[in-house]
Amino acid sequence: MKKNSIVLILIVLISVLGLGCVDEETQSQAHDSDGDGWTDQQEMNAGTDPYNNDTDGDGYWDPRDENPLDPDIPAKQTVSTPTPTQIPTKSTPLPETTSAIVYEVIDGDTIKLQNGERIRLLGINTPELGQPYYEEARNRLKELIEGKTVTLEEDVEDKDQYGRLLRYIYVGDTFVNLEMVREGYANVYIISPNIKYSNEFKKAEEEEAKTAERGIWQPSKSLSKCIGILYFHWNAEGNDCYNLNDEYVTFKNTCSQSIDMMGWTVKDEANHIYTFPDFSLAGGSIVTLYTGSGKDTATELYWGSSGHTCNAIWNNDGDTLYLRDMGGDLVISYGYSGFE
Repeated sequence: MKKNSIVLILIVLISVLGLGCVDEETQSQAHDSDGDGWTDQQEMNAGTDPYNNDTDGDGYWDPRDENPLDPDIPAKQTVSTPTPTQIPTKSTPLPETTSAIVYEVIDGDTIKLQNGERIRLLGINTPELGQPYYEEARNRLKELIEGKTVTLEEDVEDKDQYGRLLRYIYVGDTFVNLEMVREGYANVYIISPNIKYSNEFKKAEEEEAKTAERGIWQPSKSLSKCIGILYFHWNAEGNDCYNLNDEYVTFKNTCSQSIDMMGWTVKDEANHIYTFPDFSLAGGSIVTLYTGSGKDTATELYWGSSGHTCNAIWNNDGDTLYLRDMGGDLVISYGYSGFE
């Protein structure tokens, strides 16, 4: 073989091998081994682990973390606007938001999508069938989203115990969950760890819905101003689940007139409901409502809570008591944040 031919072949081989190295390096730079949105090269430049989407283990993926190398500095929470983010969270490798068409509104906080999936709106609770404002809440949600394309946003947990997807819902620029609270069709119902917008929900309830006395916050016009809470013992001694009658609330009629409370209801944030029997509270008298079972008297009533894994009603880390008259208007709304 001629010398020139050998040289030419060597040049071609070197070129081919060199191009292969460049391609491999380019692919390496573009590769995202841990699927967090940063390429391996970006991870190495930032000092993070390209094979771990949460280098500092603080629960936030590296691209979302203000300081991905320091677990004491979490991601910035941009919750002041209802615009959903497209960045994935630690809890799920899928994008936080998806689009879907609402096939049916079941009630004020539950819907069915065109694909058959059921959605439970996060952060709120609306009246159940047979309760005052049930139809109003359901109809308002229908007006907002039924038959429309909406954006669904996740929080930490994907589904509830009934298999329903847990989501925040947006239609256009409207944050639907928050709007239901603002307009007085829902009370705030936050269950950890799904707390992304808890401050916004609480502010809307306290500063807008309650102040304007909208919907479920419409006050009773009867002698309800005479009824108050004298004592609230939400933390039973020992295990609350097995000491139900040490969980109780005492109401007092501060007026001189007797008040007919038949059909009045007591409810917590989770929609556990007690309905008063044929009962009147005399002027200046008290009545204590116990969570457990017993025989009703003029001064003691029993909820008879049953059918749950734990039949305690009042949460030790915070809850709200709602007392409503027979027409569903609000008599008392008393919230507490728990105990030290």
